[in-house]
Amino acid sequence: MKKLLAALATALLVLPFGASAQFPSIKNMPSLPGIPGLPGGSGGGDAVGGQNDALVRGYVAANKDVLLANAQMADALGLKDAAATARATADALTDGATKGNLEDSNKAVSASTDAVSAEMAKSPKLDAAAKQTYSKGMAQLGQGVLRYVALAGPAQSFSSSLKNASPTMLPKLQAGIYVASQLPSGLSNLATSMKSASAFAKSNDIPVPPDATKAMAAL
Repeated sequence: MKKLLAALATALLVLPFGASAQFPSIKNMPSLPGIPGLPGGSGGGDAVGGQNDALVRGYVAANKDVLLANAQMADALGLKDAAATARATADALTDGATKGNLEDSNKAVSASTDAVSAEMAKSPKLDAAAKQTYSKGMAQLGQGVLRYVALAGPAQSFSSSLKNASPTMLPKLQAGIYVASQLPSGLSNLATSMKSASAFAKSNDIPVPPDATKAMAAL
């Protein structure tokens, strides 16, 4: 995680409207479902538009994973309302999400993550069924983290393409610009969530699933 954040801090890219993002230079990033390869930054309207759409699709897929993961872990901890809200937000996210939709999903991610963290801090005792549900949630959280990590390279390409994009295109690219600006902090927050979830699992004899272990290694 330290290496990834160090790379994020050194690769500053200026975005329109004063937004800025920092991304690692990651080569040979694993291909994950929902994150198709993006066209190179030629600066053409079609190219940057395609990059924007693909970046939003990838981010939607990643946030869905995180929300559904939080829903499962919340269920395991007895937080039915938090679980229902996270699940409903995930269901409402679509590939054509706007900047406002993405902002709402991030608020839901933050709220559900905080609820799960607060409950874990109380050191609740889980039965066998709850432990199984929690473990499934961890596995999906791991998938979400891996999707976030895989978005770093495409987000950097998109940001580079924006430098040559026509000003008339910018209103149509706000969702992608938002994703690019939010990705570094999102990765940092997910790293904290993943570590907390893993620590709780280990202290409660809950098996840490392979996807969660892969995510920890990728951060």
